[in-house]
Amino acid sequence: MTLHVAINGFFWDKATVGVGQYLHGFVNAIQRIDAIQLTLIIPADTTPPPTPQGVRLHRVTSPLDGRSRNLAKLWFEQIAVPQAAQLIGADLLHVPYFAPPYYSNVPVITTIPDLIPLTRPAYRGSPLVRLYTALVTRAARRSHGIIAISQHVADQTAQLLAYPSEQISVTHLAADPIYTPQPDAVAVVAQQGIVGPYIYYVGGYDERKNVVTLLRAFATLPATIRNHTWVVLAGQAAGSNPTLFPDIDQEIAMLGIGARIKRVSVSREAGPAFYSAATLFAYPSLAEGFGLPPLEALACGTPVLVSNRTSLPEVVGDAARSIDPTNVVAWRDALAQLLSDPAQRQQLRAAGMHRASRFSYDITATQTAAIYARIAAQVL
Repeated sequence: MTLHVAINGFFWDKATVGVGQYLHGFVNAIQRIDAIQLTLIIPADTTPPPTPQGVRLHRVTSPLDGRSRNLAKLWFEQIAVPQAAQLIGADLLHVPYFAPPYYSNVPVITTIPDLIPLTRPAYRGSPLVRLYTALVTRAARRSHGIIAISQHVADQTAQLLAYPSEQISVTHLAADPIYTPQPDAVAVVAQQGIVGPYIYYVGGYDERKNVVTLLRAFATLPATIRNHTWVVLAGQAAGSNPTLFPDIDQEIAMLGIGARIKRVSVSREAGPAFYSAATLFAYPSLAEGFGLPPLEALACGTPVLVSNRTSLPEVVGDAARSIDPTNVVAWRDALAQLLSDPAQRQQLRAAGMHRASRFSYDITATQTAAIYARIAAQVL
């Protein structure tokens, strides 16, 4: 029996964000499984990237298109997607992010990347955002199955959503195959004026990413190390709310370390080189649903220093140094040790690439197909 699965494809044209990476990763892999037929439901006003052979696209419109971006998205998620899934005769509807429809005639499977809006006050947003979160939380409880991207998220889902743990499955994310050690990495990063040892960070700049711990730890390094090391920060804050997006540049100025900081914009194609050339990758996040950047760094053979909170130990295992993200002194000491110890860095490189090889979207796709089959057997 071939299962026809409709997928909410809202993030199909957003391949660089976390949900988009997950969506592309598992769709590209699962479409090779003969027993699955996929249809991506996408907003009519988007320009999607190419789809794998055999994956169908179904475009839907909203009466709110061009009038209100947020309301059009809500209509797409709650009205258009479940209606389209029924119209095309799908057996199951998979929503790959925390936005399932409250009502659907087609059985729903929801992937939950994280529950940060429920756990961190800074992310609860305006009254309308909180209303939206309440809606999708209630809708998720009605899902026929939930997929969590880490055991940490699975445990939170069972607790915060009061959802039966036996109906929650875990399928991990994986690094894109482009993330491998790059032989020309030093030359690539030199084009942006970065020559010599550097600590690399890529990720968000919102409150939970806790970049200030990295900056404060670096500022207290011995001058003999600090004056010969760069901190390379990729990307920019995605908003201006000071509660949600601390002013990193102000922190850098207050610490007096601006001369050793490089703020860079890194394309997806150059990303593997920036990881590969780094002396180490640092990720002091306070909360993650998974944590793709540390996994990408491991896959590139980069030594990783990471927070020991939430899902991150689950991702890096013993292949990285894991430290309390609120302990600046411990971060300073770990930075100093790793920057000064080539043997330890080489050990972490080997362990990291081995660890990263255990995550793949072929595994995720096989697990997801099994979840589809199990739920279909229960509801069809």
